[in-house]
Amino acid sequence: MRKNNQERFSFPDAPSTQMGYSVPTDFVELPSKGKFYPEEHPFYNKEEVEVKFMTTKEEDILMSPSYNKKGIVFDRLIDSILVDRVKVDSLLLGDKNAILLNARKNAYGSEYEVSLVCKQCYYEQKLVIDLDEVGIKSKALEDIEFTEKGTFVIRTPRTKKTVELKLLTAKDEEEIIEKIEQKTKHNLPEAVVTDRLRQIIVSVEGSTDILVISEFVSSLPIFDSKYIQKKYVQATPDVDFVYENTCEECGHINKGGVPINEGFFWPDG
Repeated sequence: MRKNNQERFSFPDAPSTQMGYSVPTDFVELPSKGKFYPEEHPFYNKEEVEVKFMTTKEEDILMSPSYNKKGIVFDRLIDSILVDRVKVDSLLLGDKNAILLNARKNAYGSEYEVSLVCKQCYYEQKLVIDLDEVGIKSKALEDIEFTEKGTFVIRTPRTKKTVELKLLTAKDEEEIIEKIEQKTKHNLPEAVVTDRLRQIIVSVEGSTDILVISEFVSSLPIFDSKYIQKKYVQATPDVDFVYENTCEECGHINKGGVPINEGFFWPDG
């Protein structure tokens, strides 16, 4: 059973290069510190992971029209540079962001020029962001009650229920989007909040029964719903991509997130 669980997350070891060329590697601090992964996951309890520097092979990945069209270019990039073999869709978003940030800085340096439109006067200006100043969002993980499955437990204030939660992986997020798209396609009412809660909640009062969880979510008071969502956000580890900039035209202070898009890996256009 343990082997089968490992296969959910791991790939067989990649073959070594015949010519014996070595690529420099670096270590990336994981925002999650490996705490939110189940015991059989390669990242379980790992505070950092080893990644290879990007090479011309990774440039081919970034240039791939099919990968870009399908929206999987960053997943393919992460898969290529990770030393430990792991299914990228099993990773948390914050850990993926940390790996991408490290890859970008090692390949192109820490200066990242972006175009910023002021939210007050709509003046557009160029801004150079120093990626070395981007850090990990610190979370008080010692205050979270973890299970061996990488989940954590909270107590709802109104209904007084013990609820077990998990952080969503990239695969989980894709499943939620797919559900929404299917409902839209068939002209069914969207249920963004409840669909997400059903995906986040692992058990209620120890029961993992899907019907029990679904009924609990459907009858959940808004106060408890907001509490669960708040605790989820508080626990979610990530890279702190928030920056501030004063508009040259009107002096308004703009706050935003560092965009991770095609330009992130092509600073020279």
